[in-house]
Order: sequence, then structure tokens, then C-alpha cells
Amino acid sequence: MFLIAAACLAAGVLTMLFPHGWQKAAHWLANGLALAGSAAAAYGAAAQLMGQKLHPLVWGAYSLACDGWSAIFLLLTGIAGVIASLYAMGYARSYEGNRLRVLGGMWNLFLLSMVLVLLAGDGFSFLLFWEIMAVASFMLVNHESEQRSTRDAAYQYLVMTSVGTAFIMIAFLLTGSASNSFSFADMARNNLQGVWQHAVFGCAFVGFALKAGLVPLHVWLPKAHPAAPSHVSALMSGVMLKIALYGFGRFVFSFLPTWNYWWCVIVMVTGVLSAFLGVLYAQMETDIKRVLAYSSVENMGVIFAAFGCGMLLKVTAGGHWYMLGFVAALAHAFNHSVMKVLMFMSAGSIMHGTGSKNLELFGGLARSMPYTALFSFIGCLALAAAPLTNGFVGEWLVLQSFITLAGSNSAQNIRLWSALCFILLGFTGALALGCFVRFFGITFLGRARSQLTEHAHEADGFMLTAMGLSSLLVLACGVYPLPVLQAVCAALQLPTDYALQGWGLAWAGSGAQAVFNPALLLLLLTVVGGALYLATAGVCQRQSVTWNCGTYPTERQQYSATGFSKPVRRAFDYLLKPKRQVSYMRKDHAYFGRQLSYKLEIPDMITEKLYQPLQKHFVRVSAFLRRLQQGSVRLYVSYVMAAMVIVLIWGALYK
Repeated sequence: MFLIAAACLAAGVLTMLFPHGWQKAAHWLANGLALAGSAAAAYGAAAQLMGQKLHPLVWGAYSLACDGWSAIFLLLTGIAGVIASLYAMGYARSYEGNRLRVLGGMWNLFLLSMVLVLLAGDGFSFLLFWEIMAVASFMLVNHESEQRSTRDAAYQYLVMTSVGTAFIMIAFLLTGSASNSFSFADMARNNLQGVWQHAVFGCAFVGFALKAGLVPLHVWLPKAHPAAPSHVSALMSGVMLKIALYGFGRFVFSFLPTWNYWWCVIVMVTGVLSAFLGVLYAQMETDIKRVLAYSSVENMGVIFAAFGCGMLLKVTAGGHWYMLGFVAALAHAFNHSVMKVLMFMSAGSIMHGTGSKNLELFGGLARSMPYTALFSFIGCLALAAAPLTNGFVGEWLVLQSFITLAGSNSAQNIRLWSALCFILLGFTGALALGCFVRFFGITFLGRARSQLTEHAHEADGFMLTAMGLSSLLVLACGVYPLPVLQAVCAALQLPTDYALQGWGLAWAGSGAQAVFNPALLLLLLTVVGGALYLATAGVCQRQSVTWNCGTYPTERQQYSATGFSKPVRRAFDYLLKPKRQVSYMRKDHAYFGRQLSYKLEIPDMITEKLYQPLQKHFVRVSAFLRRLQQGSVRLYVSYVMAAMVIVLIWGALYK
């Protein structure tokens, strides 16, 4: 099935070669092949997780293989690829005449590269497919290259991902040099010791954390995701970020099986800080896709925090307790993939129907886009971790892993770490709730704030079907999460019943299944809903205009997105450092008739305090190095001679 998936996706790449007059045919064929290839990949991954053993394919030093760890991510990739490809059949038609064939071909190449990264069985293959994935995603981000902001975002993404690839390459080279070969099986038997282990961990963590968008390496993500077409943004956030977790887990589990205490703390604390800062900036944004991009920073932080918690549990507590952190990380990664694909598709439908992605211009969209409003509501509930959604399942497991960390060890430092992380995750959950109440309320409720909203239209059938499937998955995995947890335990080679019953989860074991039986839950919801309907059916309601001191209320008197987030902005003013500018455009009277222009900007603290000073430093260094390029061959030969002398002296001293 994996070979069929690769063949379908490779054939989809070739649709770029169709003549311009066949662009519609290329569009349908490319997305159809992407859907078929993704479905085949998901089927193969499910078979692997259910116990079917797959033999690796070997060509000399290169190999393709699938184990439980890669199978769970292949399942995630396949499901997200099917849904996003179905969505693209409707959404991508808006690019007709604007490189539509290229979009379909690069979409297939992006999917193919991610599947092959997850199937790579050696370091060289992994790096090759990883770089193809980076280039394909860069081309997709830069698809609307006629806009300067898109070009800037794409090239910043390319620079940052190249830096991450360099760190990952160093980690592979260091590990491979201490092994018999670069195959994953031989690299798992490496003889790394001492400082080299720390070097490999540091390079691997920096490289994969950059790809995952963890703070402070996240600066590319809020720019790249909004610049890409919406179905591409969905796959980048829903799948590509999770592949960074796959790569880091491959190093931690296979190549660095003995973990240092501070490694665990670094991973856990970095994840928690990323979660908190990510959702804080999401609360401030007015671009709907930037809100979702910062939300991805938050959720990847939650995932890595749980992963670090599992590492720390193993180092300090041992036994089987530590696996709870890894189960929580994988379960939330799977669930976040589904709900973030849904929300980026919803954002694409809003942009498709209104022509804008500015929250301040929306309002009342539920009237003209009722189905998009319903699906967005489900996605917002999931991202806010509301019960009966899959977001609640993942975050509940994450919190339980930190409770386990505090209770499994009497050491004061461990309890302090767990308390700090638990508090920050609590703040994160509260801010996420406020963020997506704001997102849904400003966008779909109230009155229209602009002409764009008044002329909005609903998405087409393909887009609505894809969003409907995602919404069903969000609810199904929230109401009955046992299949997801079983797949996660199979990926981690855990006995499902023993592992889940040992932690006392509400969804585990035959006895608990009766408590969380979907049929009983549906019956309960039906009874409660019927009772509420009967209780309110006879109540008379009268609708009238809200009293407004004798004047008729206007849409300008509603809460704006900026106004909604002001209490949070004032509470965290010392972190956000907002820049406010108020201009009096007209002042006819001292008290009345004043026309103001209010501008608010929330700069990225990491960019201002870290990356901009670094950029200035690199510019100064580059200016100095430019002086060495005098155009003289004799001078260049002297540089070479000086370098050779230094190398010879070094070799003589350390021989």
C-alpha cells in the first residue's frame, strides 16, 4: 500500500507537465491522485498498527521501512491528506489561470515527500526527502509570489528551515560517524559517549524544534502559514509540524536511549513556554490565519511539553509511568492534526466567501455561511479543549501526565518543575478558550461590520464535505477516543488494556467502556436536549432593538476583535509591549464630532529582542568580510596558504 501511495503521488506530480489548456483536467487528476495516495498511506499505516509486519525495501545503502513509531504519523498524514485533497478540489479552483497546474503538482510532491520522510530507513534518505519536503513547502508558500508579503514570508521560511536542516544534518553525521553505517538499525547501536551525546541531542532538538515552530524558533511560522493557500496551510500545520516530533522522537528513542536530566527539563520547559506565548499572541492577532498559526505554536508546545514530561518521568520514576507522557504527546498530536486541518479549511472558506482574512471586517457571517459557521464552531470548541471534542482528550492526558510527574517523585525540584508547568498550562488553556470565543464571536455573530460580510457566500460542496468529515472526526474522537489511544499504544509497543487501566483513564478497559459507551452518551444527550426543548418551547420571546440612550445602535458599537482582547493585553502589557498611535483626523468641537484614527501594533518580542540584533550583527560581519574580497588572485592564494599553515600547526599540536 505504501508503494501504491508513492506511485499515485508521483503520478500527481507529473500533472504539472500538462498543457495550459488542460489545467482543469490537471487540477482534478492531481487532487484525485493525492486523495487516493493519502488513502493508501493511511490504510498501510493502519495495517502496521494492527500487527501486520512489513519488510523493509533495501537498495544498497538506502532503505524504506515502517515501524510503529512511523506508522502513527503515516496514519495522521494519510487522514489529513485525504481531507485536505478533497477540500482542494473546490478551493484550488479559485487559482484557475494562476499556476493551477503547478499548485496541483507541488501539492502531490509535498505529500509524497512527507510520506517518504516517514518511511526513510537511513540517514541519507531521511535528509534527502526532508530537503525535498522543505523545497516543496517553500514553493507552495510562495505560490502567490506576486505579493511582496508572500515573497518575504516564503524566503524567511526557506532561510529558517535551511538552518534547521543544517542542525539535523550535523546530528545525523555525528551519530553516523559513531556507527557502522547510516542505516537507522546501525545508528541505534552507536557508541556515542560524553560530550558527543550532548552535541547530538542539542543539534537534533534545535533542528526539529525549529521545524515544529517552538519558541524562540517560531518566527517563520506566523508568516509562512498565512501566506500559503489554505489547504497547504492545513497540511503544514496539521502534518508537517508533527513530522518534527517524529524526527525528534526517532533520535530520542533509537539513537539516544540514555537521557540526561537536563535534556528532559529543556524539552519540557521549552514546550510549556511555547504553549503560553503562542496562545498569548494568538489572542492579539486580527488575521484569522495568523491566529491559527500562533495556535499551532501553542499546541506544538503542549505536545513537546508532554513529551518532555514523559522523558523526565522515565529518568526520575522509571517503571511504566513514564509512558503516559508519550501517550499524551502522540494522542494530542493526532487530535491537533484533525482539528487544525478543520480550522484552516474554515479560514479558507471565510476568505473564499468574503475576500478578506481580517477579523475586524467580519460579523454576522453565520447568516450567509451557516455550514461554515457550524464547522468552525466545532473546530473552535476543539481548540479550546471543550469536553466531547478530541482537543479535550489530548489536553486532559497532558495535564494528567504532569499530575503523575508530581505524584511519582518526592524530590522537591521535580515537584517545582511540575507545578510551574501545570500553572502555565492552566493559563494556556484559559487563554485558548478566550482566543476562540473571540474568533468565533467576532467572525460569525453580531452584525456585519463591512460590505464584504454583507455579500459573503457559502463554500462549495467539496469544501463543505471536507469540513464536515473533519468535524465528525473531531466529535467522534472526543466522544469515543479509545481507537486513537489504542493506535498510540500500538505505536509505542504498549499493551493497550494494561497501559490505560494502570493510569485509571475514563476511556480504558471493558468496564469503563460501558461508562463512555457512544450509544449511552447519545441517549443521554438526546434526553437532555429533549428536556431543554420542552422546557423552553412555550416561552414567548419578543425581539426588539437594544435601548441605546435614544439612538439606534450601529455596527461600530459592537465589540471589535482588538477591544475583545484588551483585558488580556493590559494584563500582559509587560510581555507584549503594544505600540499605540492615536491621531485626530478631524476635531470640529472640543467634545463632540471628533474623528480619530487608532492604530495598534503588537510586535513579536522574540523578533525584536533576538533576531533583529542578530541580523544587524550579521550585516556588520558581512560588510567586514566583503573587504577581504579585493578581486586579487594573489591575495586569495595567500589566504589559502595561511589556512594550510594553520591546519598543519593544529595537526602537529594535537597529533
